[in-house]
Amino acid sequence: MKKIPSFKNSSICAAAFGVALTLNSHAALVIWGGSDGQYTTGANWVGGSVPNTNGGDTAQINSGNVTYTPGGDLAIHSGGVLHVNGGSWTQSGGIAWIQMGGGTLSVTGGVFNQGTAGNIVRNAASSITVGGGIANFSGNFLHDSTNLGAFSITGGTVNVANEFKPLTTFTLAGGSLTANLISFADGPGSIDFDSGNIAVNGAGFYSGFYGGGSKSLNFTSGSTGSLFFSTYTLADLAADGFLTNGTIRYNGAISGGSFSATESGGGVIITAVPEPTSPVFFLAGAAAVLYRRRRFQR
Repeated sequence: MKKIPSFKNSSICAAAFGVALTLNSHAALVIWGGSDGQYTTGANWVGGSVPNTNGGDTAQINSGNVTYTPGGDLAIHSGGVLHVNGGSWTQSGGIAWIQMGGGTLSVTGGVFNQGTAGNIVRNAASSITVGGGIANFSGNFLHDSTNLGAFSITGGTVNVANEFKPLTTFTLAGGSLTANLISFADGPGSIDFDSGNIAVNGAGFYSGFYGGGSKSLNFTSGSTGSLFFSTYTLADLAADGFLTNGTIRYNGAISGGSFSATESGGGVIITAVPEPTSPVFFLAGAAAVLYRRRRFQR
């Protein structure tokens, strides 16, 4: 088993930060040449050199199909970035890890495939952002902003091959998140659901959720999000009691009447019932007052 490096020693952190500043002063934007080929072949990159994401370079892919066949871990450290804006990036042919220590994986278009990578190791200074395109993660995926860094979806699609585990509060504010299982069992985390789509494809396995209780998928006030359970029925939903046992909440409260559930597409779609807006209440009140005035003036 690989040992994940510790970032707790302050003197080590200070030294690492100093090195990062030195490396980042020479960081470069390196763009993929556009054809299909190996990530580690310098001739495939504009300028003829493989980007040094270990030292802060940004590797940007706008087109073409990039294959990373590892001779070792892919290091994205010290402000380094792997940016998939088009085409695709896929690890293939080895289980080496993707190491992110103060680096960023950014997907704004195209497809990122974790592929055969055995793990994506992140520290608190790292980030994964998906604003478009598709990001495919193998196996389980953890969200812990305190120890594993930021993870955000504002557009595009994120597919998790098995479980998505929110260890701290994760907010979905656009785009789509798909997983076989959402597990709340390993930490005190929850999901704040502002907008976008969540699809749970393994509804037959723990009925799509594991854990729950005070840890919930919370539709925030005014949420426009849509939750889909595949291979699921309204009878299953009633038997599992997700809308009444606290697993699915509205604005932090257990409120089964705040949701609409319908069978569609071989599963069940759950959305929040829209709340009347304050202008509607104001207009209704004003109309009532006007009606009363006219009535008493007659």
